[in-house]
Amino acid sequence: MPKIGLTDLSVRSLKEGLYFDTKTPAFGIRVGKNRKTWLVVKGDNRTKVRLGHYPELSLQDARRRALAALGTPLAAKTTLTFPEALELFLGQDRWKASSKYVLEHSLRWHFKWTRPLYKITHEDIAEVLDAIKGRSARAHALKDIRTFFNWCVPRYLSQSPAIGLKMPPYVPRERVLTDDEIARVWNAAESLGTYGKQVQCLILSGQRVNQILSLEPKWINAAEHLITFPASVMKSNREHTIVYGPMLANLLPHIAIRSMQGKKKRELDTLSGVTGWVLHDLRRVLASQWAALGVSLPTIEVYLGHRSHSFAGIVAVYQKHTWIPEMRQAVSLWEKKLQSLARSG
Repeated sequence: MPKIGLTDLSVRSLKEGLYFDTKTPAFGIRVGKNRKTWLVVKGDNRTKVRLGHYPELSLQDARRRALAALGTPLAAKTTLTFPEALELFLGQDRWKASSKYVLEHSLRWHFKWTRPLYKITHEDIAEVLDAIKGRSARAHALKDIRTFFNWCVPRYLSQSPAIGLKMPPYVPRERVLTDDEIARVWNAAESLGTYGKQVQCLILSGQRVNQILSLEPKWINAAEHLITFPASVMKSNREHTIVYGPMLANLLPHIAIRSMQGKKKRELDTLSGVTGWVLHDLRRVLASQWAALGVSLPTIEVYLGHRSHSFAGIVAVYQKHTWIPEMRQAVSLWEKKLQSLARSG
């Protein structure tokens, strides 16, 4: 790996490859076909930490992040800002794709400080949390910011400013959309482009939002009408296969990755006249509707990827039935009902 004196001029003219700086030896840049990525190598195991991309992140700022990541005297108490520390935190290779998406969205959406890391106080965090509507959302935000600040200690801080903040009591959601509400949401979604199609996919499949957002064509077996989600996008960290029917098949070619937007959800609520629900509630909708259609509890649990007492103990060890036939029957029943609801809505 070549070592060169990284300057603004030299960085602009670099060919593909990995280059390290002569001034800060563990700091370098990887030049690919389409982008240039700043990185730093740290620790005995030579872990590569991504710092950002050039030219969005300048050489000067990238070098400053590298020095902070290496724990030099230029650490957080003098220069490292919250956004810079957040980039280092999220740049680790430890995250599953699904976990990183949720964590990054939470931290960037709620916590927008730009000041030096050491100037963020207990009161600053409490103020942000108090402004978040919904106990569940506050609880998740607190958990995520705690995780971030725990990582900062002792790298850049001697103590986390999140110490002492308590998690709001968890209150499980119970919202279930009625048949009329399902019909109104489904029909309103028709006019909302890709977002609307994603919502319809959630109604049809009952899967988690990140699974639909992460959906890749290679996971789809069109011949068998199966989708196999890899463990990397599953909360259970296990591969998960579901059956899909003709209605979902018509939507799959139009699904774009990562386009769920809060303002679109508000538009959907306005168009449908259905409020007080979140996208995750659609899992409960499917479970309740399938139960009403006579689908067995084990089939529902397998389809949702949410195995509980039905698959505990010895059953979990020896029960290897795929439940594909049962899922096909349940999907057919559900699509027929949805078609009927959509026509009557």
